[in-house]
Amino acid sequence: MYNNCCFVMADKIRAVKERSFPHTVEGIKQFYDEWAPTYVKDLTHEGYTAPRRAAETMAKLLSNKHTEIMDMACGTGLVAHELTQVGFNTIDGVDISTESLTISQERGIYRRLICDHIGANELDIKDDSYDGLILCGALGSGHLNLECFPELIRIVKPSGPIIFSVSCKTRDTFDQFKDGNFEADLDELVRKGLWVKEAYELIPDWIFNEAGHQYVYKVV
Repeated sequence: MYNNCCFVMADKIRAVKERSFPHTVEGIKQFYDEWAPTYVKDLTHEGYTAPRRAAETMAKLLSNKHTEIMDMACGTGLVAHELTQVGFNTIDGVDISTESLTISQERGIYRRLICDHIGANELDIKDDSYDGLILCGALGSGHLNLECFPELIRIVKPSGPIIFSVSCKTRDTFDQFKDGNFEADLDELVRKGLWVKEAYELIPDWIFNEAGHQYVYKVV
């Protein structure tokens, strides 16, 4: 019964995500604004484990649960919810979808929410503001690409962890990521002295029956 439910929900998610939308900043905003009312229900039928895995990893890395955490591309608050479940209580979020942020605000979890595009642009956040950062499931076609990482590194304190994850399908098929380009771009930031790689994990059930990659880097 569980597997049947997962297959049904996975098909529903694919149907939503395969709907045609412009792969632009405004296009992605409209896409998630429209999906926001059912996003949590669609993704949390015991099939999307990436937010929980990221939160649990952060809890292992930061023992002080009063530290300040950035939930980047926070959407409707799935990651923040999981962070509260492992004890964190000071969480900020950034997302471009105003409808998603409205739902996140209603959860009463976040200290601060910022509506902005996440890319090479500078966010309204001071340098070295956060003890850790999570970017979960937001990388891919029409979404975020690796140009955003220098900005994410800027707002995290030295030695602070940045945890991010991406589906195997996205990493292996998205033109900017496949053929080793994803890891090569990450390694370039290592060579520039911006961060160091701490851990990598293949998650078999990242979303439903599809695997995903979780990376942990530490800001220098």
